Amino acid sequence: MGKYTQGILGPFSGKVGAIVGSSWKGVNYIKSLPGPNTSNTERQQVQRSRFKSVVKMASSLLASLIRPVWNLSAGKITGYNLFVKTNLAAFDESGGLTKFEDFKASVGSLALPGNLSIVNDAEVSSGITVSWSDESANGIGQADDQLHLLILKDDQVQVLHPGTLRSAETADVTLPFELGMLHVYAYFGAADGSEFSSDLHETIMLT
Repeated sequence: MGKYTQGILGPFSGKVGAIVGSSWKGVNYIKSLPGPNTSNTERQQVQRSRFKSVVKMASSLLASLIRPVWNLSAGKITGYNLFVKTNLAAFDESGGLTKFEDFKASVGSLALPGNLSIVNDAEVSSGITVSWSDESANGIGQADDQLHLLILKDDQVQVLHPGTLRSAETADVTLPFELGMLHVYAYFGAADGSEFSSDLHETIMLT
């Protein structure tokens, strides 16, 4: 049963006939209930496959990435929805993540350090070296900003928090993966978790 609060032009909650009223973050919405949907075109199947895959990934990253990072940039929507919307196009028609350069692990206004690079550490099994220039003295970020990593390998995804400060300018990280190709996304966050940067992606072959 729907309830009017300010007449037909004002917000209401609940269901009135085929209309549903709701509110999210102070914004009032009115939407119609969907009717029976018997369509199942090839394009719709592709979109559903992509959506299913990105939703599955978002769900697995709720605690480690979505809530602490994406919620900060979500505005009037949730960080979960922003992640899904941003990364949907990175998945192919079968639901596989194939456009790794289009995938975004992090969003935010914090500046990435200059000369950021990610390379394989040939002397350490499953090791990589991340290096960058600390420009915090020139107002680019803060010296105590911390390095974060998202690692993709096949159908596995993991977020790592090495804790290395921007002022250190380098980090040697041993990854929880063995031989093979993987995708590394490096980003930085403020020490208090109030701000994050966008990410840098690199493809690494562990040997």
